Amino acid sequence: MPSSCVFEFDRPNPIYYSGETINGRVVLNTTSNKSVNAVYILFEGEAKVGWEETHTRTVNEKIESYTEYFRGTEAYLNTRTNVFGEGELLQGRHTFTFCIPLPLDCPTSCVEWYGRISYEVSLVIDLSWRFNNVFKQPLTVLQTYNLNMYPEMLVPLVNEDIKYFCCWPCSSGPVVSTLTIPFGGYAPGQRINYSLQIDNQIYEFKASSPHYKTRTHKNTLSSEFQAERVLRLSKRLINGSLVIPPVPPSSRLNRIINVYYMISMAIKTGYCHTDSEIEMPIIIGTIPLAQSAQNPLSAAQWIPQTPDTPAGAAADLPPSYDNCKLPSFEQATHIGGKFVDTDVNEHDRTDDFIPRYPMYTNFATPTAPLPEGPDVPILQLPHNPNAPPANF
Repeated sequence: MPSSCVFEFDRPNPIYYSGETINGRVVLNTTSNKSVNAVYILFEGEAKVGWEETHTRTVNEKIESYTEYFRGTEAYLNTRTNVFGEGELLQGRHTFTFCIPLPLDCPTSCVEWYGRISYEVSLVIDLSWRFNNVFKQPLTVLQTYNLNMYPEMLVPLVNEDIKYFCCWPCSSGPVVSTLTIPFGGYAPGQRINYSLQIDNQIYEFKASSPHYKTRTHKNTLSSEFQAERVLRLSKRLINGSLVIPPVPPSSRLNRIINVYYMISMAIKTGYCHTDSEIEMPIIIGTIPLAQSAQNPLSAAQWIPQTPDTPAGAAADLPPSYDNCKLPSFEQATHIGGKFVDTDVNEHDRTDDFIPRYPMYTNFATPTAPLPEGPDVPILQLPHNPNAPPANF
């Protein structure tokens, strides 16, 4: 019967924020004596990207296809703690403790089509004259993104599109559409209130071998369709909302895997006209804006003192996560395939691991509609007798 290993952490779910310390222990049960060079605990944090591209080229006046393999790696943390020296590891139960501090700039765990950012605790039994026994436990690391530390997030996002229709016989005057989002930043679980389609979660992957190249992958996270019409010589304010699913926060530093988010609103104009679209970037954080709550005065229970919160910036905030109402943590919204690390032996892979992200399911966003006025976003269709109405 083979040896077994159990990883125990100081919290029910192994989810940690950058700047925290991971405390736990490894319980190893061996079924026989083992001659070892060493037993050690390894903690690794890294990003890997990889994809293939097929091209054609001419060789001796013949066209042939070839495959180019793009790879890239970036290490964030690699610590080794010896827990047993060279000698005979006796049969039975062995307990080894570990204490691993996380740097403040650790990027958030994520898994996507062309790459992943992963963190793993491993117990390695370095055997004499044999292959090592390796036991791995992946965990989620979140880079704290406290939106309350960035005042610019309170500024509403506004974008406008003017579309001219000139396809005879369906020509018309311009259609002016404006998209406004109340805040510039949100957290998973919150609602973005307005009539819109949230689209294009964008991952950027950067390979360095055989040469530098960037590739992006887009996911549609959530969408809403409004079957409404805006007739000629009229304007209308259409309200709606979308829930942000469990996703990693936006990237703050430029790395080989970068995560961005985009809001997109599409106006179906029908007939021979192309659709009108408005896009704007938004920020997804790990801690929501207090002003985005239904009752901002009670929002302090959701906003802990975190490593990126300057001392004295909010004296009334709880001092730690232990004294505040924690969000729930849910598995990442996964769309499409997952990155498979072919550099690792298939018996040692942890490709099935899906990170978990905070969800503020009770942190409701204000739902009151904006009053109509000169600053209110509108979808306006100027009069033209030959133009069909725009469809939503």
